[in-house]
Amino acid sequence: MDLTKQERRARRRFGVIPKWFELLAICAATIAAGFFGGRETVVRADDPKPAVTVTATATVTATPGSSTNAEDEPRTEIDPSDSGGPESPDPGSVVYLADRDVVDGGGDVSAQPVTIRGEHYAKSVRLACDSEGDSVVYTTSGYTRLEAKVGILADSPNAIGSVGSIQVANAAGNPIGEEVSIQSSRIEDLSVDISGQDQIKISCVMTKSGDESSSYFYSGLGNASLS
Repeated sequence: MDLTKQERRARRRFGVIPKWFELLAICAATIAAGFFGGRETVVRADDPKPAVTVTATATVTATPGSSTNAEDEPRTEIDPSDSGGPESPDPGSVVYLADRDVVDGGGDVSAQPVTIRGEHYAKSVRLACDSEGDSVVYTTSGYTRLEAKVGILADSPNAIGSVGSIQVANAAGNPIGEEVSIQSSRIEDLSVDISGQDQIKISCVMTKSGDESSSYFYSGLGNASLS
């Protein structure tokens, strides 16, 4: 069948259009695939890097009963009875007066070995005696008894014929225990209960001088100790 000129033109026009649509569809698909699936991002090593700012935040965890305020820190409790004095002795301990510091020495007193009527005592106190009375004070807190061998020293001037007495008193000056009489021909025991006494005062008084021209002699507290 022969086609007219107009029919042939129409067929050519309608035949070309589908090919253009096909080409457009292929191009669109190619572009979409490259954009969504095949796109690559290249970052060069020499590209400037953005600055990163990090802010540190300190976290403080408070435990029950704690405080970050210096004024609220635990305080050390101080015992009001602790006056900074010497520590209390261990039960049953013994200390020599010769090893302790003198609180107050009102006369001629020293810690040194002594000899009384031929007996030697290494840990002793030498104390002068005159008619006015010489004395020495010691701290005795925590101790209950003072013991010593007492008498006139063998090397003392005015020893022969002299007589004296040794008396222990408390801090108020009140006598404790019995007064002990001393002379060059005897060794006497001094034993005094000092329970509850923070200090004791030991005095020696010359009651008779063997030499009228001499006004003193030396007594000894042989191995005097606190227990």
